Parts: sequence; C-alpha cells; structure tokens
Amino acid sequence: MRKNLTLVTPGPVKIPAIIHEYLVNPPCNYHRQEGFCTMFDENQRDLKALLGVKDPTAFFVTILLASGTGSNEAAMRALSVLGKGVIIRNGFFGQRLVDQCTRTGIDHVVFDAPDDKPLDVIALEAFLRKTPGLKWAYFVSHETRATLLNPFVEIGRTLKSHGLVVGADCVSSAFAYKLDLEAAQVDLAVATTSKALMAVPGLGLVLCRHSAMAALKAAGKSQAYYLDLVGEYDKQKKERAPRFGQPVELHSALRAACMHLTQVGIENHHRRIRAQMIELVAHLETLGVTALMEPKYRSNVVVNFLLPRGLEYTEFQALMAREGFYILYGIIEDPSMFQVCTMGDLTDLDIAALKQAFSKVLRDRARAVA
Repeated sequence: MRKNLTLVTPGPVKIPAIIHEYLVNPPCNYHRQEGFCTMFDENQRDLKALLGVKDPTAFFVTILLASGTGSNEAAMRALSVLGKGVIIRNGFFGQRLVDQCTRTGIDHVVFDAPDDKPLDVIALEAFLRKTPGLKWAYFVSHETRATLLNPFVEIGRTLKSHGLVVGADCVSSAFAYKLDLEAAQVDLAVATTSKALMAVPGLGLVLCRHSAMAALKAAGKSQAYYLDLVGEYDKQKKERAPRFGQPVELHSALRAACMHLTQVGIENHHRRIRAQMIELVAHLETLGVTALMEPKYRSNVVVNFLLPRGLEYTEFQALMAREGFYILYGIIEDPSMFQVCTMGDLTDLDIAALKQAFSKVLRDRARAVA
C-alpha cells in the first residue's frame, strides 16, 4: 500500500504541486510584514473574482484560522446580536448548524425539510410568513453528506424578501460550481481552503457584505472572542492582517491556490470536476454500482454510491487503499455505501487509475464471493 493515498474525498483534497512549493517557501515569513499585506490584498482580489463576485467593492473576505465548521459558528455568533434567527435543516450539516446554535445559546428556530430532495422554497415561504420576529437566517448550499444540491438563489431571495440578514454555508460548493452570491442576496458566505479551492486545511473564508457588517456592528457586540467575525473583519480591512497570529504558510498556500485556479480558469475547473464525476458514475454503473441521488438533484461534485450486497464500506475502503486511493464513507451510520468527490486536483491519469482500481476491487470481490 502506498504511504500517501490519492484522495477522492470532499476535503481535504489532492492539491496541485504549486501548493507544496508555497508551503515550503512562502513569499514572507511573518504576518505583520508588508509582504504579508501584499499577499493578503492579492488573495482578496482573486478570491472574490474566483467566486464570481461582480461588485468586489461591496464585499470583503474575512479570513479565520478555523475550519468551515468554526467559520460557520463565527458567522452565526455575529448574526446572533440581531435577535432570533432561523436555521434551515435538510441534512447532516444543517443539523450541525442547529447543534452549534443550541450548544452556544444562540436564539433560533428550525425549519425542517426532507434530506433527499432540494429544499422547497414554497414551504419555506409559508413558514416565514407564520413565524414573526425573525432577524436572520442560515442555510447550507450543498449538503455534502447526502450529496444534495439546494436551490441557492431561490432560498437566498426568499429569506431576503422577509428582511432577514442571510448567511450561507458554502463550504463544499464554493469554487466547485458557479454560485451567484449577489443574485441570492447573501450577506455572509462561508468557504474554506480545504475543498474545491485546493489549498490546504486551516483557513476559513467568510465573504462579508459591507452593509451587513455595518448593521451587525451597530446592533452590538457578540459574546465571541476568538471567533469574533466583526472584530476580525474590522481589523483585517484596516490593517490587511489578522487580529491574532495566523500561519503565514497557510496564507501562502492560499496565494498559490488562487494563482493556480486563476491560470486554469474557474469555469474550466468547474467543468473538469463535473466531467470527471460523470465519467466515474458511468463507469461504476457498468460494474453494477449505482449512484444514490437522482441525476436531476446531483451537483456532480460529490456522489454517494450503493455497494454490492455483502460488501461493506470498511472492507471496501481497505481494498481501495491497497490500490492507492482513499475512499470516504457516504452516510456514516450506513456501511452499505461510499462517497466519491472530484474537487481535488485530479488528472485524467488519476481518473483512469481510479476506474481501474474500482474494476479490480469490485470484480475480484465478486469472484471471491462466487
């Protein structure tokens, strides 16, 4: 078995060679240097461009030393100063948002929806009409565990039509496919360096609308200290550096990822991710392995598959590891499925080798059972 397996997971992902280079040799070596400020400005410019922001002057990317989960918590704590919010829950990560609010005492209600189909905005509209007193809302754009694509623009517009400040968990959708953040009227959008951006884990990215941040600042101070999104936003916007020390190497890796995707072209990146997944779905179908989510609901970024009868995830993962690939589970509690993601820097050779590995493992296993 290879020591370093090729990742076909939804984060961390296989990263381009330039990321390794910039981790080892960053353009500066301290976060208060002018070189860091220059790198920070360049990342601001590129991140907004890669996210497809049409009016970059209306937004600022606040960078946190946190995972996507930590960054979501920072965003919800910031929103909590406005009063009661609504969390939209139609999957595993929507449940995580609810758990975070419950644990930290954030005042909220929950709108529940099925986890096997995109959110019904008509039902959401009806819920909002009969639930007075809400000030903000938070939803998940792409439910990674179920591989469910929610109607991003429609949800955002519905929430905004009720005068709410809108936050969105875009962790597994940002940079993976086109998100029209401005059409959705989203005020806070959370992403991370560990997924389709193809940098390394460690930094959370919160795209903050300036007008919303002014409203949050006017409403009062949240109880958060380290995860104080408004405080971090103010400091970074003014000084082009974080309030507290953040590893220069992680910002350098982010710089490399922005450079790489700018050179590749973000639309080409989107197309490559989708085309590779469609190719893998078709190949696995020839082996009797079926994709679980209906094609019309799939993002073709992450897909769950049902294993052949008698083969469970733990055994399958070990067999695939022998072939050089790390395969993630689908739904944690269900050993009958696995998940594949093409967000990482996967080449045509990687996909050919992965198809060969699937064929070998599944056919060998079928012969052994027979």
